[in-house]
This record gives sequence, structure tokens and C-alpha cells, in this order.
Amino acid sequence: QAWTAKIDPAAIPVSILSNPTTMERADVARLKDLGADIFTVALDAATPALFDRTRGKGVQSPHKWQKYWEILLDARDVFGPQKFGAHIIVGMGETEHEVLSLVQQLVDLGGHSHLFSFFPEQGSLMDHLPATPRDQWRRVQLARYLIDYAGVRVEQMTFDAEGRVTGFGLPPAEVEDVVTQGIAFRTSGCPGKFRDDVSACDRPYGDSPPSNIASFPFQPNKKDLQKIRRQLRIPVVQG
Repeated sequence: QAWTAKIDPAAIPVSILSNPTTMERADVARLKDLGADIFTVALDAATPALFDRTRGKGVQSPHKWQKYWEILLDARDVFGPQKFGAHIIVGMGETEHEVLSLVQQLVDLGGHSHLFSFFPEQGSLMDHLPATPRDQWRRVQLARYLIDYAGVRVEQMTFDAEGRVTGFGLPPAEVEDVVTQGIAFRTSGCPGKFRDDVSACDRPYGDSPPSNIASFPFQPNKKDLQKIRRQLRIPVVQG
């Protein structure tokens, strides 16, 4: 409360990254009363089974998928549309279709998704696993942006037998326009105070080394976009 009292609510939104395991609905409401603007839940895993394996019983943790969703839905009720969301890590064993179905579910609830590319940290329990392939990451980044901000639905997209995106639900020229804008490939996180400030939380190099950027903490330049097009590996944005 002492901290939020010093923040100008007209200038900086106050965001909460919660610990649902230790919270009840009253705690969510209390944070809103204290001046929080945005409430997020770190689901991280895209499916209940993945959550259980990486955040729950599989790592001797008390966290439960059902409890995380309970608090997320409380946040929807307390904070309202566009003021709540979930963190999702891409590349933990889910398919592209599974993670994008979760993105769609969050949008349908009135919230947003904040994506991270899996990046194994030395010394962690998952440091033996590979980082998310860049082609997978770029497809999910682009598709997530289209679902969150362009009104495209996951049902309009096409996927192959392994759940990989093969079509983005828009004409090729429109997909190319979105790629050229570059916003889809910037860090996705809590927005700023203004509608067009969808990448206010930039977390520089939080999910990749600077030599192979996953989430751009700045606007991608022409050279960056050329690399992104190669990484996407879809004909519509080649060249």
C-alpha cells in the first residue's frame, strides 16, 4: 500500500504476478483495492498434464492447475476485461495447437496471454531440455498476436497432424502486413496505459540470449524482420 500510494495511476499501471496457491478471492479483491491495475497468473504450462509434471506433483510442488484457474477466474471477475491474463511458456512439450487453444480460451474470457519461449537455465531442473525451436516460437508468436489483437480465431487457423500451424486464418497479404509491423514478435506482457502500448513490459533477453533473440524488447528492424521471416518457415512471408 505504501508503494502503490507513490505511483501516479495516470502514468504507470501496477501489475500483479500472483501466487494462486496461497491466495483466495478476497486476496485478489484486496490487491485491486490497494491500487493494482492488472492481475496475472503464471500458468506456464499449456495443459493440465504438463502443469502437473512441471509445476505440480512431478516436481513435488503444491501447485494445482485447478487452483490456478480458480484464481484466474476470480481475477476476471474482480479486475474486469483486458485487466487480467496468464503467462505461458512455449516449448515445454505441448503442441502449437494446444497452446493457441489456451490463448483463445483466455481471449474468450476477456483476458490476454503473455508468452515466453522456453530457455533452459543452467542449474534448473529442466536445464537438460532443448530451447524452443525458433520456427515453432515464431509461428506461435504470430498466431497469438492475431488471436489477441486482430480478431482471428484459432478455429480459422489450420494445423498439420503434429499440431503445427500451417495457416494463420488470414489472406497471405494480410499476414505479411502483420509480420512487417513487427509488433507480434516483441515481448508479450502487461500492456501500458494506452491501447497501442501492447509491449510495455519488455523483459530484455528474458527468454533468450542477445545473439538469438526470441522476444524483441525493441521494435525489430529490417534485418531482424528478414531473420524472422526465415525462422517462420512459411511461404507467405518468404523473401
